[in-house]
Amino acid sequence: MNNERPEYLVPALIGGGVAGVLSGMPVLYCLCCLWIIAGAVLGTAILARNTSGPLTAGDGAISGALTGIVAAIVFTVLEMSPLGALNRNFVLRLAERWAQASGQSVPQLAQLRQLGAGTGRTLPALILGLFISAAIFAVLGILGGVIGVSLFGKKKPPAGPPPQGSTNATV
Repeated sequence: MNNERPEYLVPALIGGGVAGVLSGMPVLYCLCCLWIIAGAVLGTAILARNTSGPLTAGDGAISGALTGIVAAIVFTVLEMSPLGALNRNFVLRLAERWAQASGQSVPQLAQLRQLGAGTGRTLPALILGLFISAAIFAVLGILGGVIGVSLFGKKKPPAGPPPQGSTNATV
């Protein structure tokens, strides 16, 4: 049995960085769940390439969870930047257009306008947002990590035939 433990940190940093940046970009922001899963698949692919032995679903889950946490940190940093205000304004415009097209009034639009106007948030709100994002992104990352192991993980070699001359009698 191979007792070599995979190195999770570098693949998680790469996959999480890519996922966090894509999740924090305007327009791409709408597909943030997809980017987290894809980043975890990328991280697991890098992990599989850098590991000599086969990976288990647990390895993919660990890699994916770490990737999701890294992505949440990158995403939160981007939310503190002017990109965060662009994202909030983008969501506001989408909500306004939806309200116009559907002919329905959306009473929360005033709150969205106020949120979109501000570029900064309070420290407690940022910390709470980071923890919530980390929890959600970790779960999505676990899903992506398990998918990544099924796609890129090396399979265990099949058990060979019993050695010549041995008796395999079972009673």
